[in-house]
Amino acid sequence: MTRLSRVPLWFLACFTATLHAQAPATGSADSARTWVGLEARIEAHLKNAEVVRLEDIGTGVTKPRRAYLRPADPVGSLVWKMLPPGRPAGYWESYKSEIAAYELDKRLNLRMIPPAVERLVNGEAGAAVMWVDGSRSVKQLGGKVPSGPIWGKALRKMLLFDNLIGNPDRNAGNIMVGPPGELILIDHSRAFVTDRNLPNKVERVDAELWEAVMAFTRDDVSRALRPWIDDRAIEASLTRRKRMAAEVDKLVAKKGRALVIVR
Repeated sequence: MTRLSRVPLWFLACFTATLHAQAPATGSADSARTWVGLEARIEAHLKNAEVVRLEDIGTGVTKPRRAYLRPADPVGSLVWKMLPPGRPAGYWESYKSEIAAYELDKRLNLRMIPPAVERLVNGEAGAAVMWVDGSRSVKQLGGKVPSGPIWGKALRKMLLFDNLIGNPDRNAGNIMVGPPGELILIDHSRAFVTDRNLPNKVERVDAELWEAVMAFTRDDVSRALRPWIDDRAIEASLTRRKRMAAEVDKLVAKKGRALVIVR
């Protein structure tokens, strides 16, 4: 897969975007984020609906499968990831990280990650992630994230969130492109590592998400994530937040707040 670090245009699109670019209103009729406002209902369906068949998706190194559900409302299928926590090929992998990313997304009001829950399929535990229709991956669109002012806000949010969760694997296959200005983030099984370094250089941050991240207390983080990740991973997330804050403070002192914490 194409790693984010190998596609400098992605960062260029993010950091040179117009400061006041806005994404479409969440939950609007033309949004691909069809789960917004229906999270509880969809989570229950993902947990309890009958799986009538499984098929290989054919993409992704973790070999996820698509599970079709009965009834098909409100969601007709899900991505099934049966990845016990561990390092089977040298990289951290865990289906629980998928769920942790979604739970943190909800609490930060990010609304970029589709619902993900734990359930059993054929007696095995794994992550059941809502299948999102109406969008294609950056990889499917040729490998370059769409550029232009309207994409700046979503890109800043993505980079900030990946730093917080320690996601080293953002690539062209797991960034989904919706209507103009809308990105959907998938595949977080390698996130929440204990590495305390930041995957992405801090240049600018989205003001709304940054304020939510900084207001999140240690107890908030523990309540959101402890069912899915251990204390070492939680502490690493808090340390990465502290490092981001230090970088943001340096940049604000040098460039001014409005150029760094972007509204």
